[in-house]
Amino acid sequence: MSMFFFDDADELLEYQIFRQKDQPLLLEYEKIRKALHEAEAALKEHPDDSAWKVKVAELKERLAALERQAPWLTLDYPIEYLLWGPPHG
Repeated sequence: MSMFFFDDADELLEYQIFRQKDQPLLLEYEKIRKALHEAEAALKEHPDDSAWKVKVAELKERLAALERQAPWLTLDYPIEYLLWGPPHG
């Protein structure tokens, strides 16, 4: 990384390409997480309802499949920081 923003324009383009390619995956992941949260809340209200149990299990499986496909979704740091952030030390 250099000291001037315009010197890093190539890195910015690389970042934009990365975001455009993986943004639909990230949006789907967030949508599934929200649906899972709502389904688990409904399951707590109605613990005997088998339809909610099936829905929760299905959403958990879809979430796990996305996490296997793109493990960066569950990182503690944003992937942008890991790829283009300043080095440690």
